[in-house]
Amino acid sequence: MTTVLESTITCPACGTASRETMPTDACLYFYECPGCKTLLKPKPGDCCVFCSYGSVPCPPIQQCCGGSVRKTADASWSFCTLDRDAFADRMTEIDSLVARFAGRAQTTDEGVKLVFAAQDDLRAALDTLIAKERQCCGTLAFMVEEGDGRTSLRISAPQSDRGAVQALAARLAASGRSP
Repeated sequence: MTTVLESTITCPACGTASRETMPTDACLYFYECPGCKTLLKPKPGDCCVFCSYGSVPCPPIQQCCGGSVRKTADASWSFCTLDRDAFADRMTEIDSLVARFAGRAQTTDEGVKLVFAAQDDLRAALDTLIAKERQCCGTLAFMVEEGDGRTSLRISAPQSDRGAVQALAARLAASGRSP
């Protein structure tokens, strides 16, 4: 199958359609509509704006799935065994945990670090999340660090999976949850 490199993004806010060339080695997480200037972000469970609003899904989805959106987790999270709906729920759960405990996301060389002020119930919430993640994302490593009034969760990934984990930090940062 030949990979299609152009897709028409249609803005859900104003209907402007714009033909764009898709990157082959990265996902495009944000796209500013040329018509109304709305900043588009992927829908939950989608890896990029092309998979959410484009006429053709992104090249990684085309290559792994013959041009159709995966039925499992986000394509960049190929190491995750959750199905698409469960993956979207898990991302929402992580967003909620970070918001509930006023966390900040930082990209690291190995993946992502979530930093929180030390709080009651935080460690238990992190331990619960880690237990769930270990069931579906076996290649990731998790470490909780506590000290100086802070609690941090480091999520490390092998080189092949690091981009997806670092994209989590970027997504959280875009929603105002980063330093």
